[in-house]
Amino acid sequence: MLIDVWTVDSTQEPELRERILAITRELIVGHEGFESAEVYESVDRTAVMIMVEMASIKDRQALTDSPEVHAALRDLREMARSHERLFTRVGSFTAGA
Repeated sequence: MLIDVWTVDSTQEPELRERILAITRELIVGHEGFESAEVYESVDRTAVMIMVEMASIKDRQALTDSPEVHAALRDLREMARSHERLFTRVGSFTAGA
């Protein structure tokens, strides 16, 4: 799972959020191996987080290596700072389980 937190001045957060939502709809959803994506904003409006789950490491690599995604990330980096990390699930908990 790829988790990326973008920090930004609160005045630019709405634009950042909308750009990330658009990139997710246009470039990530429907990509080979795409499983899910979630986008969150911090309550203080200084960060936007995206979590992307792909079927395999190969699928994630193909997504992140695509020229379109590279260009989109370059644009985002002009307005915000990325704190991207890759994670592997080590536990999962739900109510009543």
